[in-house]
Amino acid sequence: MTISPEAFMASAPRTLDGNTEWASRYGRELRGVVRRQATLSPRSQQVRLGPSEIGVDCDRQVVGKLAMVTKTNNVSDPWPSIVGTAVHAWLAQAFHDDNVRENLLRWVTEVRVTPHPDYPGSADLYDALEQAVVDHKVLGASSLSKVRSAAGPSRKYRVQLLLYGIGFRALGLPVKRVVLAAYPRTASSLDGLYVWEHVITPEDDELITRVLDRMAVRKLVAAEVLAGRMTLAQVPASPDDDECFFCPFYRPQSRYDDLGGCPGTTR
Repeated sequence: MTISPEAFMASAPRTLDGNTEWASRYGRELRGVVRRQATLSPRSQQVRLGPSEIGVDCDRQVVGKLAMVTKTNNVSDPWPSIVGTAVHAWLAQAFHDDNVRENLLRWVTEVRVTPHPDYPGSADLYDALEQAVVDHKVLGASSLSKVRSAAGPSRKYRVQLLLYGIGFRALGLPVKRVVLAAYPRTASSLDGLYVWEHVITPEDDELITRVLDRMAVRKLVAAEVLAGRMTLAQVPASPDDDECFFCPFYRPQSRYDDLGGCPGTTR
């Protein structure tokens, strides 16, 4: 039995992204607008690294960003970041409005801080009553479960929080503790909100000193990559289930070719 190409295509299962061919096409158009906006947003276009990035353990990822290596990741999706950005804006307004309702100045939102001249950033929230620096994270189920675990937040998150704390201290504000407020991105209620807090210790400043010293070395390596004396593949990598998928240089196919990107393992 022979079948025409038209009949073969007509027998294929209906796409799941729309109830008609027109709806599917229109969905692709809508997604295109959203993805272009995400790609061209100031956050995506920024070249300078901030507190949220320098605590990443993978030298290859950080050096690649410093050297402005072309992004090769075509598997990650911008939607989690878009949702996070929207929630952050809503939360900033909520805490601002709470100050107005209560006629006080407890919450300070979206403050530009400079823990180090090379790594400024915008901190989500400062609580003057508790003398706490708070960072909002809008996380999926797996990431949220890791924050809830005995190990707590990743090194990257801890470094980010501590840098914000240093930034507020540089502004003359006391900081007793840093707080990660983890909001459930996919849950149907706020019952899943989890708060992790850490009281500042002298050892924290020592950790930040080590991080900044490591960044100085990473800058030297990035200069070698920029000059063409090294390739990104020659920079040591630290594969991580949470980091690799969202790394701009993640490209699984690079395990089998030399067309750029990182497979998520050292090469």
